[in-house]
Amino acid sequence: MKIILDNISKSYGSNIVIKNFTFSFEKKSYAILGKNGAGKSTLLKIIGNILLPSSGNIDYNIDNKDLIKQLFFCAPYQDIISELTLEEFLIFHKKFRNLEVSLDELLNEFRLLNFKNDKIENLSSGTIQKIKLSIAFFSDSNFILLDEPTTNLDDDSKKIYSKMMNKFSNSKGIIIATNDKNDIVINDTHTIDIT
Repeated sequence: MKIILDNISKSYGSNIVIKNFTFSFEKKSYAILGKNGAGKSTLLKIIGNILLPSSGNIDYNIDNKDLIKQLFFCAPYQDIISELTLEEFLIFHKKFRNLEVSLDELLNEFRLLNFKNDKIENLSSGTIQKIKLSIAFFSDSNFILLDEPTTNLDDDSKKIYSKMMNKFSNSKGIIIATNDKNDIVINDTHTIDIT
């Protein structure tokens, strides 16, 4: 699978956030860098088919597969169903997206097993971010799109993030948007500065 952006621009009224961006993403590791307000999140949402560009074309070169199931978008500002327990949420998630591991394996990898029966609304922001990352990495998809992936994570959780990046960087395309270069943990990550 390839994602090809051709001359993409995005404006909000008279404010041009992205101008004439052209790039081809393959199954590799990428980091979109830039200052706050540079358009990193906007570009990632466009790549993820969450936000439409004002102009330009996007070609998702896929083989007769459902586009939505080929991309997984994860951001700290995304809401998840907080009234459910963690286990209930993951079971609900599995109705829409296949997981590549069992629930217990996923929970163990991200050190979430102790929270299995807790309501998500009672968990810390760092734990909720780990839940989002866990389903991003372990859901069946070709591309993982991570916006500010280590937001709210403590040092131990950042080590888990690094481990997952290394584990999946050879089998999935991973595109992160960040202004923290410490989020880039794969040595051959292609960086794109949109400042």
